[in-house]
Amino acid sequence: MIEMKKGNNMALIVAVIAIVMSIASITAALSASSAQVVQKEDTFDRITREGKAVVCYVTWPPSVVKDPDTGEVKGFLIEMIRNIADDAGFDLQLVESSWGGFAADLKTGKCDMAIAGIYPTIKRSTSVSFTRPFYYAGNGALKRKGDARFKTISDLNKPGVRVAVLQGEFGHIYAQKYLPKAQLIVLDKTADNTAPLVAVSSGQADVGLIMSDVVEGYAKEHADVEPLSDQPYSTTPITWAVRSDDQKLLNFLNNAISYLEAVGDLDNVQGGKESQWYKLKREYVRLGA
Repeated sequence: MIEMKKGNNMALIVAVIAIVMSIASITAALSASSAQVVQKEDTFDRITREGKAVVCYVTWPPSVVKDPDTGEVKGFLIEMIRNIADDAGFDLQLVESSWGGFAADLKTGKCDMAIAGIYPTIKRSTSVSFTRPFYYAGNGALKRKGDARFKTISDLNKPGVRVAVLQGEFGHIYAQKYLPKAQLIVLDKTADNTAPLVAVSSGQADVGLIMSDVVEGYAKEHADVEPLSDQPYSTTPITWAVRSDDQKLLNFLNNAISYLEAVGDLDNVQGGKESQWYKLKREYVRLGA
């Protein structure tokens, strides 16, 4: 009986030791996991530490333009983000993206922020976070000269009317929702912004939708077409985007935009004279509001 008790005690001790070791292992694993979570560096902290931000851009002539020969990227919005980066003391690495792909590029870590004339739609807001708008852009339509069928944007919402749009661009989003009866000709998202307008000139489409400034510029150079109206059919807020969990970076960009507005760099203020930034904006973008 005594020997049996000793055996039972020994088995109990072994079992207790095993339990304690298991608990210790689990605690160590949880601690390591927690440490990894704690050690994950915030995007804005990394940018300031490394002195560099990776920026996805979407070509949006004339506000974001890429020279096909040299690869140089320029335009009002590029100058704006460069000005912000210079003041903050970090460099920029520009990476080309697309209207339909910038959200995925952000989420996969290809870039830290996305800039262009980005419209903060409800659907896009489920994937990324947007800065506050810093201006509003007009959206226009182009038709063949003398085509009396179309006087307003609502005239396009008819069966058989061919409307050319750029995949993922506002014209595409608008047409899907408000022109359901029209026949949409959706052009590749990597195409030049004038592609919907070229489709009108070539007879592929009856009307092309794109930003108002692009419509006006194209119509001036092509006598066979004309704007649907001298006023935008819609205006959209222009923003930039970051990952949904990058709140510090979002706050930084919002503060930077507010500062540029406050000192008159984004508006026609400062003693009634056009500031340098306002001149750039007027040159590159026709404001919708």
